[in-house]
Amino acid sequence: MSDAATNKPIRSPSYPNMSLKDAVDAVGKIERQYRSSPVDRTLAAKLVGYSSLSGPANKALAALASYGLLERAGKGETRVTSRARAILHAIDDQERIDNLLEAASEPDLFRELRERFDGIPVPPLEGVLTYLNRQGFNPTAVRPAARAFLDTMSFVEELRGNESHGSRSSEDVESLGSKGGANGKPFGGAAIGDLIQWESQGVLQLPRPLRVRFVSDDGNWVAVEGSQTGIPMSEVIVESKASAQHVPPMFPFSQEDQALSPVQGEIEWMRNRLGSDTNVRLLVKGDMGPKEIGKLIRLLEAQKLVLEED
Repeated sequence: MSDAATNKPIRSPSYPNMSLKDAVDAVGKIERQYRSSPVDRTLAAKLVGYSSLSGPANKALAALASYGLLERAGKGETRVTSRARAILHAIDDQERIDNLLEAASEPDLFRELRERFDGIPVPPLEGVLTYLNRQGFNPTAVRPAARAFLDTMSFVEELRGNESHGSRSSEDVESLGSKGGANGKPFGGAAIGDLIQWESQGVLQLPRPLRVRFVSDDGNWVAVEGSQTGIPMSEVIVESKASAQHVPPMFPFSQEDQALSPVQGEIEWMRNRLGSDTNVRLLVKGDMGPKEIGKLIRLLEAQKLVLEED
């Protein structure tokens, strides 16, 4: 029997790339502007912190839809659902909690995991990771999917605790978060402009929180100001969210860089030292993906040929 026949195909799980708590916060930003009216998906993406309708932005909107908080409203448009509005503007605490519990059970992968770990309110991380790996899920999606599920299940258990001990005020329910890093904040959910910390194996890796300047199209990696190092989204802790804006955030530069500060709409995509007296900075306006990088490489190669001829 051939390897092709015996090897199990890799499954790419459909999962929300953020916890339910973060999803409610995000849809609230859209609802405050548009209520239940249709909104262009690009505008919706900007309201939740993205500069354009990129891969990560589409994943964020898909996460809101997977919880039943957004729905399709026409070509290129979306709309806040009645469930989302019932959560954001509940008549009483019980209505809010009931709708949050329904939203937590909406994603297909979450239902599968709850059936697998029936009777365990919040399964251990290693158990969820092992199950997803054995099911043949894409390795790059396993940890983010597990984190989103466990963060949401922790949130659900706190909601159920409120039900059994008497409902809290809506402000108290909204403040309930899921456990994540050493500081109790959840992992993942970072967008361009957010201040983040990086925690790996229980140790903070950054001397201070830094702003996100880049999020990969698959949403699994981020880069921060002043660094080219890729940071796994699953190890990112958002310390503070960037305010919604229509252009990528502007980051301050040292005094020596003031003459080359980005113009409006540009961000510093990378910087590096090429020699003792030679530095390079790349300022980008708009998206910078594999296609654009390929064109840039060809332009640099052409310039190299010109200089060699001279």
